[in-house]
Amino acid sequence: MKILEQSQKPISGEKLAKEFSVSRQVIVQDIALLRAENHQILSTNKGYLLYRLAPQKEKIQRLVCVRHTKEQIREELYTIVDVGGKALNVIVEHGLYGKISADLNIATRKDVDNFVRKTEQEGSRPLNCLTDGIHYHMIEADCEEILDEVEKELEKKNFLIKR
Repeated sequence: MKILEQSQKPISGEKLAKEFSVSRQVIVQDIALLRAENHQILSTNKGYLLYRLAPQKEKIQRLVCVRHTKEQIREELYTIVDVGGKALNVIVEHGLYGKISADLNIATRKDVDNFVRKTEQEGSRPLNCLTDGIHYHMIEADCEEILDEVEKELEKKNFLIKR
């Protein structure tokens, strides 16, 4: 593993076999054992290579409190996604049942349209109907500036409730 981790280029089974004074078949078996331990090793025509995922940029999250009618759901969600935000969920604080939440994972206008269409087709009532339109969203974005812009746009449309 150490050799694979340090290499940027594929290393042939033959080269590894010489390095460890074993047969190439032993290397093939050892690679299979390493894969069984969830090591991401690729076999290429030039040899073995450790598969490295590009580091993921960490996302920033912020909880926002909003209020709107059922008819304004599309406009509210468009507002969030149009400036680069992602609505991860919806949360309401119900007087009897306490906190109720549902995952949304809405990042695009297409996601918004699919969500609204599904609620209409099923005749479902959104969670905000339980709390006179007041609810929360955990919003995710690449940076604080985008989250600030989401809040600014929600405030312009009188959806944002300042806490």
